[in-house]
Amino acid sequence: MQLLRYFFPVLSLILVTSFLSIDELEAEETHSLVFSGVVLEQGNNPLLKQFSQWLAKQADYPLTTQFTDSYQGLSDVLRENSKALAWTCGAPFVEDHAADQQQLIAIPLFHGAPVYRSFVMTRAGRTEKTLADFKGQVFAYSDPRSNSGFLAPSYALKQQGIDIHQHFRYLMHTGLHEYSLEALLAGQADVANIDEYVVDEYFKANPDMKDKLVILERLGPFPFTPIVAGKDVPESTVVRLQQALVSMREDAQGATMLKQFGLDGFVVKPVSFYQPIADMLNAVHQ
Repeated sequence: MQLLRYFFPVLSLILVTSFLSIDELEAEETHSLVFSGVVLEQGNNPLLKQFSQWLAKQADYPLTTQFTDSYQGLSDVLRENSKALAWTCGAPFVEDHAADQQQLIAIPLFHGAPVYRSFVMTRAGRTEKTLADFKGQVFAYSDPRSNSGFLAPSYALKQQGIDIHQHFRYLMHTGLHEYSLEALLAGQADVANIDEYVVDEYFKANPDMKDKLVILERLGPFPFTPIVAGKDVPESTVVRLQQALVSMREDAQGATMLKQFGLDGFVVKPVSFYQPIADMLNAVHQ
């Protein structure tokens, strides 16, 4: 009798599990929502975990927050875990869509539009006026695959017949946009290209730094950093994610998070929206 007492609960569990559909079993899986450098303090920002939890609940797609130290690392995660999601950069998305069939979910609205600029920045008191004026000096950038940090300045210089790799004495890879700003402030770098959105948020958090840095040029506008999905995220799930994000500002918690992010909402666009970045990649790699 003692044996039967333990046997029947186990048998019941086996029988219940056997009647679950494949879709129901997959619904129990938890997938990563991967971040890399799209917001300030990305590895220590509690807002990103809140966002992951909110999106998982709204779209009925279990998610756990994951951070990588580069866009390449983010791309690798979605290649290896093709049901994961990510908040990535436009340039990696263009490449990953072509190579790995990465899917576009939605694009944030920044100052009311799904676009942003790349700011050429230096310390206050410098005499240079443009990026090209810093020949032979130190250029700081967040990530080699960053649109605003590296592709945009590379393209802008190439349009002037200048190779970014030859123009500067040293290309300083900082890892994050805020680290590029700190490299400028510390005198370690002479010039840097920074994501406009990150600059806005950095100055909100550090208002005393605003008078110490200067914006020399505004490149763009470019398509904003998108929310994307791996190739095996079902179309029905992509639709639920899109619906959740587009209606985020109508949800009380969602609206609060958008305000904390400094964003106005999300919009759905076709992949062709990123063609300007694809054109820049093609031009730079020629």
